[in-house]
Amino acid sequence: MRVFIFGIGGTGSRVLRSLTMLLASGVKFSHPDLTIVPIIIDTDAHNGDTARTRDLLRDYYTIRKTFTDKNTTSKSDSFFNTEIRSFNRLDATLSDAADLDVQFNFQNQDNTFSNFIGYNGLSQANKDLIELLYNDSLDEHPELHLNLNVGFKGNPNIGSVVFNELKDSPQFRNLESGYTQNDRIFIISSIFGGTGASGFPTLVKLIRESTTNSNLAKTKIGAITVMPYFNVEAVETSAINSAIFDTKTKAALAFYAEDAQIKTINALYYIADPNQSGTLPNVEGGQEQVNNSHLVELIAATAVTDFIQKNDEDLSYPQCFEFGAESGDNPFSIAHFSNDTKQRYIKPLVGFAYAAKIATDLVPTFTKEAFYGPKELNVEGMLGDPTAYRKLLGFYLQFKNWSGREMSSSDNGRAFNSFYFDSSKDLNHLIHGKPIKTDWLSAGLSEKKLSDWFTKTALAEPKDLRTTEKYLNTLYKTAQACLDKLGQLP
Repeated sequence: MRVFIFGIGGTGSRVLRSLTMLLASGVKFSHPDLTIVPIIIDTDAHNGDTARTRDLLRDYYTIRKTFTDKNTTSKSDSFFNTEIRSFNRLDATLSDAADLDVQFNFQNQDNTFSNFIGYNGLSQANKDLIELLYNDSLDEHPELHLNLNVGFKGNPNIGSVVFNELKDSPQFRNLESGYTQNDRIFIISSIFGGTGASGFPTLVKLIRESTTNSNLAKTKIGAITVMPYFNVEAVETSAINSAIFDTKTKAALAFYAEDAQIKTINALYYIADPNQSGTLPNVEGGQEQVNNSHLVELIAATAVTDFIQKNDEDLSYPQCFEFGAESGDNPFSIAHFSNDTKQRYIKPLVGFAYAAKIATDLVPTFTKEAFYGPKELNVEGMLGDPTAYRKLLGFYLQFKNWSGREMSSSDNGRAFNSFYFDSSKDLNHLIHGKPIKTDWLSAGLSEKKLSDWFTKTALAEPKDLRTTEKYLNTLYKTAQACLDKLGQLP
């Protein structure tokens, strides 16, 4: 089964980033042949959030290709167990991660909106109509003269027109031509800005009204609509104003409630966070728009996996879902999740956190151990390969940043405290709210114990495996041993 996951705008990219972390942690699915096809849609082609997610997905692809067995599936006990593919090469093997195309390109996106719609070529009557619909002034917040290469700046009335042009794009035509009965679609968007609020209903419309492929028109669609969950600095000259996020959300919800195509969505998820006490920098787009990760984005990513897990019978009629927490505490912690969420999502992330700590902080110090040399894992040799081992280390460093520094920031409004990755904390104190007790009888997860576990596991790996496969298997199994030592999650 292939699931095409559309991340629209900045929020869509950030939720895709969280989903990539979940997939890397080894979250399992009941579909052994699952393939994820990530697609980012944003006219802001140089958006920092978009670029970061695109690069992370490419690193995931390289790591999975290099470090996992070719028979690894989404049911396997492994990190990076789920396959991802490029939407433009669905039936071909990529020669390089750079070929992993994850972004729909808009035609004429460097134009102003007036050029995009061919304003100068319109009749006077049509020009007058356009000027009634769109502000044609040249002030700080233009509509008719808006540069599309920085997004829609909170103008869904512009976004809906631009997004409608996707139906004629090579990417959408490729989707139509190759879509099968067993495929599904999931759409991620926010509804308090311009890109997501306009792109979501327009994309659903294009899918449902496809005339070239009935499989696409009748497909199972899931979507999460992300409502306000952060504030931005108040800047008088900026088109982005969080004071009107709620107003825009209410308007979008009112439209969705009456839209015939939205009502056909098989599983529609909603999420928001009213605790918006923090403040993020006001950046309208471009390379400088790189927001910290947020708890809401992680939870939104679990909606994608929930949709994938549902069988066709569960999706035979439209349904709506919300995510609720038993406590509204701030900061939030692992203990605030339900047992089901802990087992399904948090436990794999905890295992990945142990692996990240071991790979980045401990393995480089184990130079005298038997596994380190060229006859076994050849860690020193892998260090010289920038396309493999260093990408894996880089991914773990990104995970540490994503789950540690970023998500725990008070600027988010609601902080999420999960892992302590700073150098002053050892493995016994990695998990927030659940230190492993030590005494004179037991040192817990000491470096000596980890070194022994790692060596024993590495030397027991089958000799016919690639060195890279042995290394990731050893990391995974050692992390699972740490999970066993930790016991029940907080």
